Amino acid sequence: MPESELFVILNPYAGKGQARKLEEKVRFSLSRGERKVVLIRTEEEHEAERLAWEATMDGRKSIIAAGGDGTVNEVVNGMIKASLEMGTPPPVLGVIPIGRGNDFAWGMGLPLDLEEACTVAFAGKTKMIDVGKVYGGKYPDGRYFVNGLGIGFEPLVNFMASDFKRLSGAPSYILALLKMLARYPKPYRVEITYDGKQRIVWTQQLSISNGRRMGSLFLMGPDAVFDDGFFDVMWAKRPVSRRKIIPVIISFLKGTQLKRPDFKMVRTKKFSVVAKRGLLPVHVDGEEISRGCTEISAEILEGILPVFV
Repeated sequence: MPESELFVILNPYAGKGQARKLEEKVRFSLSRGERKVVLIRTEEEHEAERLAWEATMDGRKSIIAAGGDGTVNEVVNGMIKASLEMGTPPPVLGVIPIGRGNDFAWGMGLPLDLEEACTVAFAGKTKMIDVGKVYGGKYPDGRYFVNGLGIGFEPLVNFMASDFKRLSGAPSYILALLKMLARYPKPYRVEITYDGKQRIVWTQQLSISNGRRMGSLFLMGPDAVFDDGFFDVMWAKRPVSRRKIIPVIISFLKGTQLKRPDFKMVRTKKFSVVAKRGLLPVHVDGEEISRGCTEISAEILEGILPVFV
């Protein structure tokens, strides 16, 4: 495959449809220097995953995902599944962040400016990062993720934000957060297992982080890094009352929640959660795994994904 040819999967629905307006700018920015750009727009759910799988099977050495965290998630799943089938390393992932949250790009330190992002997406240095794999909900056989997994309160905010028709980015999450505070869900009684340890806890939030940020605003894993071979897993050790929730939310915005006595963090390679009371809302990379499941588990796959940075 000639290196001068760039293969781009663009989700026009990313950012509540704003990505569609940026298509020609993306194409123009990538085509400078007489490079050929093969850009395919997705129109259906999981089409980006299929296109990435086909491109990997066809021998593409790099694939650019133009969209948000959900687009990146689909492209990564297609790339890794195809590479495992062929027994070869996956293509290098390039990212043009034009979605709603862009948490993965932010955490990787990728440019959020469109033209700069277009340059790095095919000509940056290559960094090998870890990838998570989650089992449960819609994906009992597993689904890969790059940024993080959320259980409880934060996924509920994410789902509501994604359901808004017009709002995108931080404003959508802020409005969803305010609406969710009015409803204020009950805590979940769960059994968590990691490193041979089991605990029963009542909690409203549990996060398994590969990257630092989720939901465009919240530093769910403030010290997480993409290439250390571990998840940063954080949970509330006890229910947080409605009157105490605002200081807790502020601590997540600042990334200081672990200084509070009511939060616990561990680093581990495998983690499982079983609901003993309540059904668990779960997302990975901002995409729904379940709006109510009873069991979820995740493992980390060390250094398997090359990314342009």
